[in-house]
Amino acid sequence: MSAGHSKRHGARRWVLATGATLGCIAIVFVFWYRMHFAMDPAQSLEVAGAASGARVLIATQGSDFKNALTAALVEHLKHRSAHLKVIDVSALDRVDETEWDVMVLIHTWEMRKPPPSVKAFIDGSKAPEKLVVLTTSGAGDFKLPGVDAISTASRMTDVAARTNDIARRIDAILDANSFGATVSP
Repeated sequence: MSAGHSKRHGARRWVLATGATLGCIAIVFVFWYRMHFAMDPAQSLEVAGAASGARVLIATQGSDFKNALTAALVEHLKHRSAHLKVIDVSALDRVDETEWDVMVLIHTWEMRKPPPSVKAFIDGSKAPEKLVVLTTSGAGDFKLPGVDAISTASRMTDVAARTNDIARRIDAILDANSFGATVSP
C-alpha cells in the first residue's frame, strides 16, 4: 500500500467521522429544541352563548402565555354572549369556516416557521376577513407574509395588551356583522 493511498484513506475516514459527528449533533439539537421550546397541545373548551349570538373559534397552542391569553379572551367573549370553542391548532383541518363568525389563530414559530396546520388553514381560507391571527416568536417579529397578524414575544407582562389587541379585532368583525356591542358583566 502506498503512502498516498494511506493518506487518502485517512482523510476519507476523517471526513466521514466529522460528518457523522455533525449529523448526531444536529439530531440532538433538534430533540433538545423540541423538548424545551415545542408547544403543548391546547386544552379544548366550549362555552355555549346566546342562540342568536356570535360564534367564535379560538385555535391555539398550549403555553403559559397562550393559556393566559386564551382565558382572557374567553372572559371577554362571555360578555358578548358569544358561542365559543377553543381547539388545538392541530385540529384546524377539521374546521368548517362557515360555522364561525370569527376565527382566532394563536400560534408560535418553531424552527423558523409556523405550524403546518396554521399555514395550510390560512393559505386555504375562503374567508380571511374572519381571521384574527396572533403569532409569537422569540423576538416577536415573525409572521406569515401577507397576513395582518399581531406579532409578539411570549412575555407574560404583555398578556393584557395582546388580549386588548385581539379583542379589538374580534369586536370590529362582530360589530361589522351586526352582533352588537359588548354586554356589561
